[in-house]
Amino acid sequence: MELLARAPAGGNRTQNALQESIVRGQAAVALLTPTRSRTKQRPDPVIHRIDTRPLDFGADEIVAVGKLRNEMLRLPDFLRHHRRLGVGRFLAIDDRSDDGTRAFLLDQPDVHVFEIREPFAESSGGARWTSAVLDQFAPGRWALTLDADELFVYPGCENFDLRWLCRYLQSTGADCMTSEMVDMYPRWLGGPERYHAGESLVAFSPYFDSDTYVKRRRRGFPTNYLVGGARARLFYDEPMPPRIALYDALVQLLEPYGLARLLPAVNITRWQPPLLTKVPFARWLPGRRYIAAGHLMAPRGKAGDVTGALLHFKFLHDFTDKVAIAVREGNYYLGSVEYQRYAERLDQNSSFELIYPKSLIYQSSDDLVRCGLMRLSPAYQAAMR
Repeated sequence: MELLARAPAGGNRTQNALQESIVRGQAAVALLTPTRSRTKQRPDPVIHRIDTRPLDFGADEIVAVGKLRNEMLRLPDFLRHHRRLGVGRFLAIDDRSDDGTRAFLLDQPDVHVFEIREPFAESSGGARWTSAVLDQFAPGRWALTLDADELFVYPGCENFDLRWLCRYLQSTGADCMTSEMVDMYPRWLGGPERYHAGESLVAFSPYFDSDTYVKRRRRGFPTNYLVGGARARLFYDEPMPPRIALYDALVQLLEPYGLARLLPAVNITRWQPPLLTKVPFARWLPGRRYIAAGHLMAPRGKAGDVTGALLHFKFLHDFTDKVAIAVREGNYYLGSVEYQRYAERLDQNSSFELIYPKSLIYQSSDDLVRCGLMRLSPAYQAAMR
């Protein structure tokens, strides 16, 4: 099934709201493609290690690294899933958790816990932190970079572990693998059912969108990327005003050639749905850096001929609380502009149905391959056989 663009629908906004939203500032596309020199102007953050376990990695041991805050709800299934895939060690960067997350992590025999005393708002969505930890503790090693609400999957992951995947990628000369975030959701947001820590995240939130994705191009790596998915369908259904739509079309036309910065600086992020493409699996080579919360990586890598997916579990019963905290603290991109969109929708109705006629239930990696959300080459198919 081909990926299809879903046309936005929604009502008109008042002129005052429009004037507030179209503000002078740096174009959003420029923020998404920072130059290499910009990322190197600041010194690397100082890493404080909390645990005392030996860091004696095996020669081919695969590590997972990620930043997290108050994720006790998701951590048990997150660890179980990635242990099954073959992750041997987890490098967890705890950002001021106060829900028992840190104590839980310190009690896990395969987890190392770190703290970085830098405001999250200055971390490029955590990209500076994960890059620094990988530089210090996993140079030259294949590593997964994940958030605690993401489960990494790839074609055939039910039968082939990460070491097999590494061997395949290396045999093709690849040093990284791109993946799309796939928003997973239950039937209702704010319904009576509650997810309990340790349960299967997929069983509780089995649905995903099959056709609400749009392909785009940009400078930087990866060049091709997706926007859309369930978050776009549910929270970005407000149509672009004509002048904003024209400006967005010009940005999409010019940005792959590095010319979008010649346009007047207009902040259009209110109408831009979340980026979905990441580079979560990579061999961490000298000088490599994540940018923009892991949606970009520099310098350019050599991606494999197979892509993965990040099953993204945002819509549990703690979603409303997390949105309120993000809006209050303003620590995410452009003062948490994405979370402000979520808050506006939740203010209208905190409980609503999430599925739509083309929602599908995730049963295996094959479902994402059939939808075009994961791609694989004939060579990869032959290797699986």
